[in-house]
Amino acid sequence: MYLQRNGMTVSVAESALAARKIIVNRKFDVILLDIMMPGEDGLSFCRYISENREIPIIFLTALHSDANKIRGLDIGADDYITKPFNPRELLARINAVMRRRVAASEPPEEIAVRVRRRFLAFTHDPQIRVVHVDGGEDIILTTGENRLLEAMLEQPGRVFRRDDISGIIRGPKVLASARAADNCVFRLRRKLGDNARAPKLIITEWGGGYRLNADVAEVA
Repeated sequence: MYLQRNGMTVSVAESALAARKIIVNRKFDVILLDIMMPGEDGLSFCRYISENREIPIIFLTALHSDANKIRGLDIGADDYITKPFNPRELLARINAVMRRRVAASEPPEEIAVRVRRRFLAFTHDPQIRVVHVDGGEDIILTTGENRLLEAMLEQPGRVFRRDDISGIIRGPKVLASARAADNCVFRLRRKLGDNARAPKLIITEWGGGYRLNADVAEVA
């Protein structure tokens, strides 16, 4: 699947009932939802999510009418995409929705002034979740990616175990997830141009975790 190839973990539910059971015990960053489903329809399920959960919703459906689009957005959807669609556009819209939701829910400590650091051809600005690239386009990070990179730049050379990374990106009160840690490292490597098959920046310590392999300097 295209989303999985781009570093996302995907769960599939055949119906709204199945989806309700899945979201009880798992945390999701975004829900892709069809309107036409067996049993409860997507509009009803969207209303339930909007009233009971803080999860962004994107409708992905064959229903093109303006009435359906307006209704979907009115009951709580963050975006509405009609089929057929371009997978690259879908990925871009998912990232945009996630960035907006993160910005809206950022806790006070996330917007405090924090230290900018330079490494290789990059300058990381954790306050705005951006990596500036010498002679290139800025790299926008998710909150989890931003937290992990900041932690690694604060302690270059330290081996971060998967449990450490999970706590950094998801918070200490959330159950540790090795998959979430690996996925975050995968996405961060990809964004920074670090070859996952032969990484030179974020090194895998087999049986241990990951460490940053770079000289780091604070930027005024």
